Amino acid sequence: MYLQCTKKMLDKMNMEKIKMLPMDDCDDGADGFYSWHVNLITLNRRKAIVCMNNLTRYPIVLYRPKTRDIAHLEERVKDGIRAAFSEEGVPTDIVEEYLQNCGSAVYSKTAGRSLTANLNKTCETVGYYTELLDEESVIQRRISLALGRYIVKFGDKYDYSSERLFRELCKMKGMPEENWEQIMQIENYQLKVKILLDGHDIWRRILIPSRCTFRHLHRVIQETFGWFDYHLHEFTVPDDTYEPKEYTPQYAWPIKIRIVDGDDPEVEDYLEPDEYEVRYDNRTSLREIFSDTERCLYMYDFGDDWMHEILLEKVNADSHNRFPVLMESNGERPPEDVGGSGGFEEYLRIVSDPESPEYESVVEWSKMTRAKKRTIEEINRSLRFYH
Repeated sequence: MYLQCTKKMLDKMNMEKIKMLPMDDCDDGADGFYSWHVNLITLNRRKAIVCMNNLTRYPIVLYRPKTRDIAHLEERVKDGIRAAFSEEGVPTDIVEEYLQNCGSAVYSKTAGRSLTANLNKTCETVGYYTELLDEESVIQRRISLALGRYIVKFGDKYDYSSERLFRELCKMKGMPEENWEQIMQIENYQLKVKILLDGHDIWRRILIPSRCTFRHLHRVIQETFGWFDYHLHEFTVPDDTYEPKEYTPQYAWPIKIRIVDGDDPEVEDYLEPDEYEVRYDNRTSLREIFSDTERCLYMYDFGDDWMHEILLEKVNADSHNRFPVLMESNGERPPEDVGGSGGFEEYLRIVSDPESPEYESVVEWSKMTRAKKRTIEEINRSLRFYH
């Protein structure tokens, strides 16, 4: 493994204990697949180490590294590779074979202008994803996932660094690179999301990787139901130790966990952390919640109060699926800003009666507020952006 470091990175290292190799001698025999460029940057006023694979441009980010992390850079970079590749769904045996092929680290300065420019671009792009930073960990696997789906220029072509990585791993295993999706082992959840609306059966069945965050799930719900994302939202996990009275709906149970919009600064004003655990949707994975429960709730629009029940129906531990997928759909959601369940019933009464004096105006209004007609295939093309 060649770790080709910028001057900023080298200045932080104990050069007396590091054997440096001239950059022209850094040939790993695999076109740079076992070589990484390394830079030290400032991220959120904290230090961060950004590593970029020479061949695939796949990134690894180490946040707030301590002195001992820098002193054992090789081990930390390999830990980062192991964590990020595993989160991508690369099987453990393939990850370990890759690391074995890398061998021990040899250090040098950065290579030519092209790779250095790519490294600088990767470092710049990291700054766009600071909301994904995990303050409790040095290894930032979520940023690796996000940046791996960032399109990168390779010569005169463009590609995703993650897909380029998977193809190269196939080649390493002696497999046809076009079969790269078949090597993936990604835990997926089958969820049924239903609007809790008496007298109506409106639901979507989706397949989604368990590594996705609740921010991703929010966007998937918006996309699959055709909501416009005009209003506030939150997820809640009811307290399953509560013993409800007969006919008490689950949304009226005490809250165990409240998962709120991590980008809304005003959200802190109405939270009661003494009453329940508070988490943020952009930092909480589905796996963290559904490992302990089969059900949670999603509220959209704190005026109309559209409550959705989310039920974990099945866990597929060895799926090849990397993106959320809409599997089945039933019913059309209420129009935006219709006035809650009461307003929805009034809306249905009017549009079912062409003789009503309000019929024409309500039908015209509904054209702007109803969900757009789309096929499952069209929705799934949009969902490929949510990972």
